[in-house]
Amino acid sequence: MHKKLLGLLRSLSKAEQEKLSRFVRSPYYNERKELVILLERLYAFAPHFDEKKMDPTDLFYHLFPEGVFDKSVLNKLNSKLFQLTEQFVVVEQLNQQPFDQYQLSLQFYASKRLDRHFEAKFRQAKTAFSKLKKGHPARAQHHLGLQKRLAEWMSTHDTRTGDINLQLYNKALDEFFLLEKLSLLNAMIGRQKIINLNYQKTWINEILAHLSAQDYPDWPTISLLKQVLLLQKDPEQPQHYFQLKRLLQRQAQHFLPATLRGYFTYLENAVKNIFPIAAYFEELFSLYQQQLELGILLHDGKIHHTLFKNIVLSGLELGHFDWVESFIEEQHTKIVPTAFGTDAYYQNLANLYYYQRKYRAAQEMLLQANPTDIYYKLSQKSLLARIYFENKELEVLAGFMNTFTKFIFDQKKKIAANKVASYRLFINSLRQLCHLIEDHPAYIDAFIADQVFSSAAGRAKLEKLKTQIENSPVFYSKKWLLEQIRQLSNY
Repeated sequence: MHKKLLGLLRSLSKAEQEKLSRFVRSPYYNERKELVILLERLYAFAPHFDEKKMDPTDLFYHLFPEGVFDKSVLNKLNSKLFQLTEQFVVVEQLNQQPFDQYQLSLQFYASKRLDRHFEAKFRQAKTAFSKLKKGHPARAQHHLGLQKRLAEWMSTHDTRTGDINLQLYNKALDEFFLLEKLSLLNAMIGRQKIINLNYQKTWINEILAHLSAQDYPDWPTISLLKQVLLLQKDPEQPQHYFQLKRLLQRQAQHFLPATLRGYFTYLENAVKNIFPIAAYFEELFSLYQQQLELGILLHDGKIHHTLFKNIVLSGLELGHFDWVESFIEEQHTKIVPTAFGTDAYYQNLANLYYYQRKYRAAQEMLLQANPTDIYYKLSQKSLLARIYFENKELEVLAGFMNTFTKFIFDQKKKIAANKVASYRLFINSLRQLCHLIEDHPAYIDAFIADQVFSSAAGRAKLEKLKTQIENSPVFYSKKWLLEQIRQLSNY
């Protein structure tokens, strides 16, 4: 069987399959009745279209009851049906792109010298363009297409006395180039932060120099992408962060929810570089609150499980327990992918109980979660380590930390490098704190009794560890570790 054909059919929804049937039946697109019969026969194997269940001989005789089996004939029909299905996909895509339809119509009218038709269609296209939000992701492309079509049409009526729209065409091309190039540069820098690559980022300095001297008030996307680029180039410069935040607040109405959410993600990723640990969660939670108010945090009524967890943790760090509990109960059924729904629900409830100091209840939730995803396993193990410490179970914690370390070592190829570094910092710092506590019977007694270290030597050791942790990059539970040290030293 034709694997590409089956893969394409498998990707179509039920509604799209019904449209394809009508498309194949249309004599304009297809004059071979065998293709109609073949498609309907293949639909008997929907939705999986399992090739193993298909008998080529059966298919052939379904098409040609009186014929002699010829596999090459069947192969040609399958190929033809695949081409027809590809054509259907193109038509469907075009039906969803009104501006592409305008472009094709204008090209046709210009080529046929149908001036009145061209002028009427151009007015329609301009009216439709004027209704687009200024931050619409395809606005510059549509604008460039219209200016190009107009310049081409005017050139066919050139009397050598006017501009024939070349100046506006040039301006539209500049705007399109800036938007595309800024988007690409931001993507390249972002990619370099994840994977060890060294992109040649051409035009970056020239574009920034140009934008420092030239403003584009009708294209708010340009100013936003410029600010994102500055923030990514110099992530520790507060002025870039706050300027991007101000621009988003002022220009939010110009953007579609998904686009606006993307810009807020840049801010979320930059918070750790701009704010000290004491203010980190407050700023992050504020960003989430803004997005909830704007109605952009959920996409099509769904929320990604990672974002769900980050919102919960930021609220818990600030002590907003009632808000977090309501958020978990109201939103957990909207988690995507749905396969993560159960684990996300139990683990976030476990986090809530932990922050409320209900440690046994938190452990019970973690046991119910039984995650399969590696990052959920990391979160589960990290929270268990904190629970063992809070319950003063240092012996249990010591053995657990060894298995935790081995788990990270065994899975490090599957875990992002920055995550590996973060969890290792957490484990090493917690292990140092435990060793310090176990270094003297008086320290253990103070720890068990929730009292401060009485000796100056003990407090000096805690202060040294505190300074070491404070000077480390942001890592998992850094704030929590500093709080444990504060409680023991009364600093």
